[in-house]
This record gives sequence, structure tokens and C-alpha cells, in this order.
Amino acid sequence: MTRIYLVRHGQTTFNAERRIQGQMESDLTPEGEQQAIALRKKLKDISFSALYVSPLRRTRRTAELLTEGFGLEPIYLDELKEILMGDWQGRLVSDLETEFAEELDTFWHHPENFARPTCETYQQVRNRAASAMETMVQRHPGQNVLVVTHGALLKTLYTFFKYQPIHDIANAPHPHSTGLCIVEKRDGVWAVLDWDNVDHLSE
Repeated sequence: MTRIYLVRHGQTTFNAERRIQGQMESDLTPEGEQQAIALRKKLKDISFSALYVSPLRRTRRTAELLTEGFGLEPIYLDELKEILMGDWQGRLVSDLETEFAEELDTFWHHPENFARPTCETYQQVRNRAASAMETMVQRHPGQNVLVVTHGALLKTLYTFFKYQPIHDIANAPHPHSTGLCIVEKRDGVWAVLDWDNVDHLSE
């Protein structure tokens, strides 16, 4: 049995402005940094064998704050990056709602049909993210693993862990900033133990 603790990065400037981030760089807000520190207090007594992190700046900073004093060396994986959103990256959601209403509606509500030349498909994201999860299970049997990654990728992984089709990403819960998701693989079967736990933000 391997247990994986997945964390979405803290709030960023793009989140606060409602901009599409994708793989474009953005920084944590002061609130985002405090969110990571709050979650550190919740996780400090868990023994982690490894820390895997998306190499984007917001996840690296979240991981740095989250694991201070844990003695973990981050392993950066491109497979954990957010979905690539191409020419939409950096754009305000409100502008896209005006310019690309139909495509944006497909992105949110019909993910199995989303295909834009400069963007990844959800299937591509799920393939790479799921591969990373299976590799962690192989490398860390019987251990706890900590992962810091992104919201859309986590929504996509939720359907993988639940053995659901791509279409169900539309209804998958989207983790809040530093939302904690816990899954495990036991006897070859994935199970979701907790999803988007933000109790640390109210303590």
C-alpha cells in the first residue's frame, strides 16, 4: 500500500485576478504563502519518504514553505505541470468568455471534446499525471509520498483514481488553494481517502 498526499499550490496573483495560468509562471500572493504555512502545521507529524513537485514557480514556492524542516529534497517532475493552455495563458477569464465563449464552455463542461491547437487535451494530461502516480507507487511501496501540483491536473487525476471517463472531469471537485487530497493504492486498486480538505485554513 502506498499513500499519496496531493496538494494544490497556494493562491497566486493570477488566481486573484481570475487569469488562466496553465504553464505560465505566476507568484504566490501573501495569502497563498500563509496557506502553505498553515498546511505545514497539519502535515508536520507525518513521515514522508519523498516529495514530488511540479517545476513551475508557484508549486516550487508552495513546496518550499510547506516542507520547511521536513528534511525532504524535492524531485521536480514535468508530468506534474498544469495543463498547457497555450495562447489562453495569461488571459483574463472574463475576456475569454467574450472572445471564445463556445470553446471555453467546452473546456469547462465537455472536457472530452476540448481540443485547441496550442493547448493540451485532458486525455494528454491524464496520461502523463497517471503515469507519474503509478511510478510513485512502484518506487515507494508501503510509504507516504507528498506531491505539490495544480488544480486542473488534480481534477483530472480525480477521475483516474475513481476509474471514471474523461467526461466526468466536468463534475470532479476542483481543489481550493492548498486543498489536501489523500489517495492510496492497495492491492492494485486506487481509493480516494480525502479530497480538497481545507480544515487548516480555518484553524
